[in-house]
Amino acid sequence: MNASMSRDYDKMLSLSDDYRIVSVDDADPSKIVVSSITKYEDMELPPIKHILAFEEGKYKLQMRNVVVNMIPSSPDYKTVEYEPDKVDGNLEDNFNG
Repeated sequence: MNASMSRDYDKMLSLSDDYRIVSVDDADPSKIVVSSITKYEDMELPPIKHILAFEEGKYKLQMRNVVVNMIPSSPDYKTVEYEPDKVDGNLEDNFNG
């Protein structure tokens, strides 16, 4: 949780037991949608969609805030909510490297 809140993506991935791409929708080459899952020792997140947009001659990851409901007693357990109006462009630097 601390790695997530501090946006330490390398730490988040290092703590996961399994991270993989489960599907790719490339029907529109200008906007490819990739779904991935992350598994931890005690939980598995539902598939989360990432958008790769072709801009200025290269693909760029479109950053979106994502809220995953992981409260087992909730009727919306394991649902994913995307917040497209709250994009944090500074996050893209975390994926360069």
